[in-house]
Amino acid sequence: MDVDLSPQGRVGVLLTGTRGSDGPGEVLIRIRGGTETYRAFSESPITRGESVLVIESRGHRAVDVVPWIDPFYD
Repeated sequence: MDVDLSPQGRVGVLLTGTRGSDGPGEVLIRIRGGTETYRAFSESPITRGESVLVIESRGHRAVDVVPWIDPFYD
């Protein structure tokens, strides 16, 4: 798989918060020279507007995410 085409490892922002086991949210990520939205699943709820890291691709425009804090941001 071409790494540039994979959403895995990218940072995005939640447009719709995730609900943990109750359902997905929606994340916006930069990919393929633009931005795209994916359904975002997480183990616990994450609120809208939070930065997240894509840790796994489920295929069919769905990903697993975790909260992300940029270690280089002051």
